[in-house]
Amino acid sequence: MSELIPVEDVQSANPPGEEPSPSEAIRPRRRTSWLKVVGIAFVAALLLRTFVFEAYRIPSSSMESSLLVGDYLFVSKLHHGARLPITLGLPFTGLYFREVELPTVRLPGITPVERGEVIVFNYPPEDGPIDRRQHYIKRVAALPGDTLAIVGKEVRVNGTPLPLPPLARQVWVLRLTSDTGFSASGAREALGPDARIDRVGPRVRHVEATAEEAERLRVLDGVESIEPLLRPQGDGSAAFPSNPVYSLDDYGPIIVPERGVTVTLSEANWLLYRTVLVQHEGHRAQRVAGGYEIDGVLTDQYTFAQDYYFVLGDSRDDSADSRTWGFVPHDHLVGKAVLIYFSRDPRAPWWEWRWSRFFRVIR
Repeated sequence: MSELIPVEDVQSANPPGEEPSPSEAIRPRRRTSWLKVVGIAFVAALLLRTFVFEAYRIPSSSMESSLLVGDYLFVSKLHHGARLPITLGLPFTGLYFREVELPTVRLPGITPVERGEVIVFNYPPEDGPIDRRQHYIKRVAALPGDTLAIVGKEVRVNGTPLPLPPLARQVWVLRLTSDTGFSASGAREALGPDARIDRVGPRVRHVEATAEEAERLRVLDGVESIEPLLRPQGDGSAAFPSNPVYSLDDYGPIIVPERGVTVTLSEANWLLYRTVLVQHEGHRAQRVAGGYEIDGVLTDQYTFAQDYYFVLGDSRDDSADSRTWGFVPHDHLVGKAVLIYFSRDPRAPWWEWRWSRFFRVIR
């Protein structure tokens, strides 16, 4: 039977009584020191990743132009408190023990979540342990207890308009004086070479642009007007809650769930809060003949167990966010996006980097 021997105990193959050469004597010690350095570096990286910050890459366009595809960023876990692991597995891999799931514990943070900041979170509709779900990044539009409404694309929180992020993109309806008087090359010069300009009818184009870019288009020859694209109420573009009343551009008003607040369940809010009760707070809830039943008890009152957030992508017409799948529970929160440390367009040659985006603070 072979026995495993610690590296420190391995001796050189010299005859009994003969001293090993200096090089042979120090080789095991050097190997041991090297392994210790690697082990310490691994543990330090794991601790930093768990409790301090983690690096992510932006894979989609839902946050353009605040964040671009190919941006690499740091996400702080200190701001809102690091969440301890819920599952046990092999670090830096997707392997974990599926039979083991720990309770959610979050360390104290240094700041509360603020309206308008960019957060990373685990995707709420996904199944499986929370910390193994896909990571999403969005901007916080409404906090727990806020009343949110979207009227004609304008987001209003507690009755006050929420400013559109300066680099946020949306679809605009561009109306022309004639098809021949408009220069598509001039428009691309105003918007950039990758501009999205779709012909949707005679003298009508759909253009994806920021507000600043839209103003540059407004003064071009052949342009009659440019206005934001507005989806009609009830067009089905907003999938949450599952009713035909809302659209991505006309939504609510709704009240974001807040920990410790009790609501009266009704026809008006049942579809809005049912997912919270069943999926995020673990109850059996259904509508019955006499009203509502939660865990077998007939009641029309419910007190929320945790805070929730309503989030939006900066590319408002090209984002799957709370309008599509619902609220973000506090226990899904990963951290606050704070800094872009590297950026490269994945469509460009590998040596072409977006130097102007290096070490840019995320606002």
